[in-house]
Amino acid sequence: MNRLTNCTLSALAALALCGAVALPSAYADTPTPGETQGNDQTNSQQKRGSATKQPEEGCQIGIDKWIAQPPSAYSFLGMKEALKLSQGQVRVAIVDSGVAAGNAHFKDAVEPGTDLVESGDGRKDAFGHGTAIAGQIAAREVSGSGVVGFAPRATIVPVRVYVDNSDDSKRAGKGPTATRTADGIRWAADQGIRVIVVPQSLTSDDVALRTATQYAHSKGALVVASAGNVEQTQSGSQDTAVRFPAGYPEALAVTAVDAQGNPSQSVVHGTHVEIAAPGSQIASTFFANGDCMFATQGASTSYATGYVGAIVALIAARYPNETPDQWKYRLLATALRPTPSQRTAEEGWGIVAPFNALNFVNDGKMPGPTNPLYPPIQKTADPVMVKPDLPVDTTTPRRMWALGISGAGLTIVVAVLLIRRLRSKEA
Repeated sequence: MNRLTNCTLSALAALALCGAVALPSAYADTPTPGETQGNDQTNSQQKRGSATKQPEEGCQIGIDKWIAQPPSAYSFLGMKEALKLSQGQVRVAIVDSGVAAGNAHFKDAVEPGTDLVESGDGRKDAFGHGTAIAGQIAAREVSGSGVVGFAPRATIVPVRVYVDNSDDSKRAGKGPTATRTADGIRWAADQGIRVIVVPQSLTSDDVALRTATQYAHSKGALVVASAGNVEQTQSGSQDTAVRFPAGYPEALAVTAVDAQGNPSQSVVHGTHVEIAAPGSQIASTFFANGDCMFATQGASTSYATGYVGAIVALIAARYPNETPDQWKYRLLATALRPTPSQRTAEEGWGIVAPFNALNFVNDGKMPGPTNPLYPPIQKTADPVMVKPDLPVDTTTPRRMWALGISGAGLTIVVAVLLIRRLRSKEA
């Protein structure tokens, strides 16, 4: 185990590989634009979704604003190293409120899609949610702005399936519905798009939505979907039921942690949760007017889904011959968690680790999620957790752990688990 403690870890990288491999040289889960709030709008009715769009005060439609610093998740997830391996040169469908393609970050980044609500090609957004998700995935660099997509060479294909989630839109038949979301997923799959991001969550299992998710999977596409945000029901209790399409086995269910990597009480926990990513303090694209900070008062799974969708794009570009199940397994097997063989209701198999997933070699020896290529491995003792011999930088998120896990005959050193967990075990 000395090799583990002697490895040089970077707090800015999601992880490093020691040994034979060297370290390489952001219905929709959305309140009305302009509001700042921590949780989803109240909506307990079945076949409706929830979306959380939480811009910071000071962002106004028609007034350009730029955020100089990169998104905090960029360093948290080690994107600098991950992007040396892939830039995500694939098409990514966003099944949501459309995309305001006029934002400067989207130069050459958004191609015509479809609008299943009104006429058009999806390149407009009256709500802002889809635009923010698109920026998390594929925002190009703009002078004066630190906002950049985590798959900076991906091409966004907007699939507009609702106008907004206001009562007026719902009464007019332009709010989120399971049927239109299902149609959007099918449309994207029929265009040959293999990464389909659905930053939405529905509280009921819908036949059309389920079969659309299965159809996309059969066409070689992975549906990346929000695991859901906690909502207050009309009785005042919290609705924490399984959300869809995230709850379908063919989809990848994404939950959110806060900016420091802590589990959030504003999101749904449960058996359907598979992987976690940052979902608060999200710097991204705001309509056609530059940047804005979203989810300032609580984590939202839709924004976590945006980041994971970008990372799936990186994997799809690097491994185009793999299946959706293989891409998904890369993410789940290498996600950062205290015990490799165990998932939790709060974070699924752990926090996404882009660099790790891009380097992973599936030899059938990794404990944890079901392997699509190999039979289950015989249960053995989980690897010993070791604390790296490194000074703790208290100015950065509390995430310095080393974890030895088997895979490809290598020892993988993880640098992004929470020190608070170590302290709780030592207490």
